[in-house]
Amino acid sequence: MSKIFTAIFALFYLLPLFGQNEKGFDILRSFDSRFVTLDSLIFHPGQQGWQAGSMKQGELQPSVTADRAALDSAINARTKAEIGIITAQTGLKFTGQTYYRLDNSLGIDEEDNGVSRYKAKVQAELRWYPFQSAVFKRKGRIHEQELRGQIDRLAFDKEELGMLVERQKEVFRNTADTLLAGVLLHRINNLDMLSNAYLYLLGNQNISSDDLLQILNEKAEAERLLATLPGGLIAASDLSSPSGMTISVDTAAFLNKVRSTQADLSTLKLQMELLETQASNTSYWTEFNAAPFVRYSLYTRSMGNSSNVDAGVVFTIPVSKEFSRKKAALRAQRDELAAQENYLATRLIETAKAILDDIDRYNRSAIGEYRRMEELKRYLQIRKTGYDNRIGEYNRLARMKEYNSYLMCCEKFIGFQYSRDCAIADLQKFLTDVSVLTFCKETPIDKIASTQN
Repeated sequence: MSKIFTAIFALFYLLPLFGQNEKGFDILRSFDSRFVTLDSLIFHPGQQGWQAGSMKQGELQPSVTADRAALDSAINARTKAEIGIITAQTGLKFTGQTYYRLDNSLGIDEEDNGVSRYKAKVQAELRWYPFQSAVFKRKGRIHEQELRGQIDRLAFDKEELGMLVERQKEVFRNTADTLLAGVLLHRINNLDMLSNAYLYLLGNQNISSDDLLQILNEKAEAERLLATLPGGLIAASDLSSPSGMTISVDTAAFLNKVRSTQADLSTLKLQMELLETQASNTSYWTEFNAAPFVRYSLYTRSMGNSSNVDAGVVFTIPVSKEFSRKKAALRAQRDELAAQENYLATRLIETAKAILDDIDRYNRSAIGEYRRMEELKRYLQIRKTGYDNRIGEYNRLARMKEYNSYLMCCEKFIGFQYSRDCAIADLQKFLTDVSVLTFCKETPIDKIASTQN
């Protein structure tokens, strides 16, 4: 009953209260002028409206930059150099020695009449260690270096992707800030007019301060929100047809892609493959040392020089189980990473599902807010017709609050669209080789809202 009484009071007594002096008439004229401006913004024909959100604002897939191309080139060069070390291993070793006997009596057999006596010796030997050459486990050792290169590139891919997502979210932020400021400036203007009107009425002791306190609080909150936005933004020139998009994600396809290509999971798979390759390259023969050789020896003697050629095999047979224990240790590390992979995959899928749920919630919230905006717009149109056809005065303060309800609805709609776009960007962090937009489908929100109606 108190609200009805207040409305009746405003209807019959508001004009006389404002009309006590010229300032009161100025306030009434400013309200009427403001209503004309708002009507032109909301009901102006031929306007195309404003787009509150769309993933077309930017690209989410990493692009090849000059710095990244240089980094990949450096990793490839390092990998190639390390493979070159492996392929250059021939296993051949050339050794030699020469010496002169200072005491010719050394090494003399009294019974051979000096035949064995020599003054100097020159010896050269060529050995081939096949198990230390490129022919032994060549492919496996080369594969090790290739895997290390892939792991390094994947680490940089993940870091670059994180920076890309943050830059893209900043693009979404700038767009949302521009739209939000455009609407917020209109609402603050309206609140400023309302507060001035209430202060005028309060100063003339015509109303209580309850409504004024609420307006001042709402204005302060709006101004604090505006202060968080970049400066230099201007009020919106069109509020007639706010539009946006709902974005649906192919959840099954997206999660399958995450399981197969997510950076952390892919890194673990490469590390497991590297450990398995190292285990395969570790065998008994890596510890077994056998080398065929050819040796040439030249002896200088007073009776005439002599030489001989020897051929044989030098070998060392290990008697420990170190190689088998090393192989077992490498495979134990691989099994540990496999357990980590299962744990990490479960955690990543749960995180991705939570983001997908947020996207669905933001979509539904945006649809609900859009329907509310359309209902408020129809309401404002009906009220405008009623005001235009009125006889006598009416409550201009209440009418201004009706416009502010519409503006607040627009602000919430922009916020839902921005939050949804950022959630889509966060999904890109799970993918390295494809854009998340591959799994997204945009639908104009007005089509969905009209279908639900």
